[in-house]
Amino acid sequence: MPTQTKQSKPQREADDPLADGAVALDTGPRSLIRTLRILEQLAAAPQGATLAMLSVELQSPKSSLLGLLRPLCSYGYIVNSEGRYVLGPAAYRLGLSIMPTVSMSRVATPIMRELVDRCGETVLVAVLDREAGTAVYVEKIESTQSIRYTVALGTARPLYCSAAGRVLLAYSDEEYIERYLRRAPFAPLTEQTLTRAADLRRLLPQVREQGLSITIGQVSSDVAGFAAPIFDHQGRVIAALAMAAPVSRTRANPQHFAQQMREAADSISLGFGHAGAALTMAPGADGRAPDAAPPPATPERRRRLSAAAG
Repeated sequence: MPTQTKQSKPQREADDPLADGAVALDTGPRSLIRTLRILEQLAAAPQGATLAMLSVELQSPKSSLLGLLRPLCSYGYIVNSEGRYVLGPAAYRLGLSIMPTVSMSRVATPIMRELVDRCGETVLVAVLDREAGTAVYVEKIESTQSIRYTVALGTARPLYCSAAGRVLLAYSDEEYIERYLRRAPFAPLTEQTLTRAADLRRLLPQVREQGLSITIGQVSSDVAGFAAPIFDHQGRVIAALAMAAPVSRTRANPQHFAQQMREAADSISLGFGHAGAALTMAPGADGRAPDAAPPPATPERRRRLSAAAG
């Protein structure tokens, strides 16, 4: 009995989500994460991305991505325009409906708790009071250790000597920075307090470059501070995430605290829609214990970390 030869279908355009031909629909928890990552990737790419680009960035086969892109296109969450995917009207509508519910407490608190669990030290959020020239603490989660840093919400700290204050000042506009440097009192709070405007002016670019400020004994002689910027969806610094601890508990391994601070601030920034941020600290995601601290810093690494320290 003669066999009938099947003719192969012409190859379809891979980037066309509406092209004919069945693609297995990716289902389950992995597909949900992959779908969200598609939206995140497109949110960070105003010019859009091709299927090939998404496949590389998300490390996922094109066939699997197509199974997710089709329904997203159908419901208007993304649009295929000349072979490039961009966010669609449904995605923008969803974003606008979410933004009014975003608050510092709602976004930052889970990450702050995770940071306290990992580092064992008090964690705070500070915002800039431009008129007073101070950093004001608006959120905090205290360490559970018997010897710990504690401060009341609403407490203000000078910008020139606190870790959070230096971050908030470093990311301010140049006009404000110069005005502050001319008017700040630079009163010595300890023997280590930085008291010269010229020294602070040289320090601020290092804070911006490293995305981190470290202070040792600047506000209180026995307290070390670490701080990193929190960005919003427009790339503006809206707050500083800070951690304060006894100097003796941070001296041996400062790079561990620095890394944890950057990761936590980055994760909070993502919650505010910052396109350049990534979720590097997910509280309670898998129930695992925190990663062990890296080995102690080498002398060279300590020197680099201390470059932005007062």
